[in-house]
Amino acid sequence: MLKRLMFGAVAIAAILPAAAAAQDSREATLYDRGNFKGRSLRLDSPTRFPDVFTARSVQIPEGQAWELCSGNNFTGCREFTGSSKGMVINVRSARPVAAVITSAPPGSPAASVGTVSGGPWPSLRGLASEYFIAPDVGGNRIAVATGKSEEASRLAEEFCRARGWRTSAHERLQSIGGRTYLADVLCSEARE
Repeated sequence: MLKRLMFGAVAIAAILPAAAAAQDSREATLYDRGNFKGRSLRLDSPTRFPDVFTARSVQIPEGQAWELCSGNNFTGCREFTGSSKGMVINVRSARPVAAVITSAPPGSPAASVGTVSGGPWPSLRGLASEYFIAPDVGGNRIAVATGKSEEASRLAEEFCRARGWRTSAHERLQSIGGRTYLADVLCSEARE
């Protein structure tokens, strides 16, 4: 009996690391059948698919959010903040979505609600990019009415182009007082 218990414990200990390594904590996994079965695609970064992948279930790591998009360039997106074992969505592109920033350090300019006193915020400009903590237009923060990352990407692109840059390489959402604003925008000359 003791030998069986020890053998069982050893067998379980051998299986646990394999199960833990089965999905990286940052990866999302799409399945072409419900209940996380069938052909699967693992994603760990923004991805564009050469062909449409019809996802019928998706595993999203706890604390992560991903957009599954029907358009090739991250358009027509649906955000998933948790796993779903039954759904149908045609996916042409997918990307992880950063969590909304819900607070700012006390006394920082980002803690103000809706307006920026004294005009445009300072930025950090390099040779091929420029970083804006809290982008504004005419001294007012840029509101993201829907609170969705797809709209934030569009607004960041417009913001960067208006300042002479080709694209936005990065952007985040910031929630202050129940409103959502564009934050942490990195304008650049070229897409990564």
